[in-house]
Amino acid sequence: MKHTNKILFLLFGVLIAFSACNKTDFDEIRREQERQDSIRQARIRKVLAEQEPILRAYVQDPDNGWTNPRRSDSTGIWYEVLEPGQSDSYTYKLNSIGQIVAPTIEVKYKGQLLNGTVFDQTSDSLANKKTFKTNLGSNIIPAWVYAFIPSSFTYNGQNMPTFGLTSSGLKKGSKIRFVTPSPWGYDDKANEKIPANSPLVFEIEVVDINDNL
Repeated sequence: MKHTNKILFLLFGVLIAFSACNKTDFDEIRREQERQDSIRQARIRKVLAEQEPILRAYVQDPDNGWTNPRRSDSTGIWYEVLEPGQSDSYTYKLNSIGQIVAPTIEVKYKGQLLNGTVFDQTSDSLANKKTFKTNLGSNIIPAWVYAFIPSSFTYNGQNMPTFGLTSSGLKKGSKIRFVTPSPWGYDDKANEKIPANSPLVFEIEVVDINDNL
């Protein structure tokens, strides 16, 4: 019995040492993650500041056809609502832990660079019937999410601001155009026709929006 207790004591000591080692490793991983996040956030702030006058000049250039551009202070995205859409066609919701329920969207859209180069579109004309359908939470760049969701939600009696551009979010029939700084597009990664660190211009028409997956 004494021998068994001695073995258990030794095992207990090993487990304590192992747990301490794991906690140290976890703390180091956490600190490194926080350091990397801090570096990334600093880089994004720098890029947003550098691109702000470029985007401002773009929307103020009469040749680009913007008539009432507005700027989102939280994201640096410039946008213009062309059609508000059907207000009762969709209601954005939060789940039980306060996360936004991502709707399924069907849209017509065109994406281009600041120099006018079209890098993607549903068709040669937004009047065409061809559409793009996806879940808003599935491989969508942040700028699209910000364009769709409302700028705030009420959760547990408290107002929760988001990065959303408009107060009620996009609905069926909504049309919007926006120009986003590169961090909310493809950031510092090149993507086919899109060079790294490229601001992007989008025009989106919402054909349908619902909770059907």
